[in-house]
Amino acid sequence: IHFYKRVVLFIMGNKSSKGALSKEDLDFLMRNTSNSAEEIQEWHKGFLKDCPSGELTKDQFVAMYNKMFPSGNADKFSENVFRTFDTNRSSTIDFREFMLALHVTSSGTPEEKLTWAFRMYDVDGSGSIDFNEMKRIVSAVYEMIGAYGDLNKAHELFSKMDQNSDGFVSQEEFIAIIKQDKSLLNILQGKA
Repeated sequence: IHFYKRVVLFIMGNKSSKGALSKEDLDFLMRNTSNSAEEIQEWHKGFLKDCPSGELTKDQFVAMYNKMFPSGNADKFSENVFRTFDTNRSSTIDFREFMLALHVTSSGTPEEKLTWAFRMYDVDGSGSIDFNEMKRIVSAVYEMIGAYGDLNKAHELFSKMDQNSDGFVSQEEFIAIIKQDKSLLNILQGKA
């Protein structure tokens, strides 16, 4: 199972009925995900069971990733995934953020998934990825799966993506190159 789906399965656990989802959130999520009202309400019940406060903290998120990848160290990678899910920078993931991230990572178009991946690699949110950001995430992916990759993987990936050799990878470069060369996706996922 792809690791994002593992997070979802782990978070959701057993579902029970608690609280109510606001009409505003329900309408928003119906417009922005492929889920029905009933599906969203079921996800909400499960989310509240595991996160009674209605928010998932970074510590909870990191702990879940570490349980899913016991042979590696998921701390650094999961912190970057958390940062990408926490779109309002509140230091927690609320239900709306959770459902939007779930939609993109499991049901989104290839373009949406690559845009999401770009945001994870763009650690400082500058709109471009420099080599240090690339090295940080590639290293975190390899640490998470317990297969410590060498610096050459980050160099290879960065040099292929930085098409204009300006020392930065733009979102356009990132998406275009990954679409052209699927083998680079393996490096991004720690499979090469």
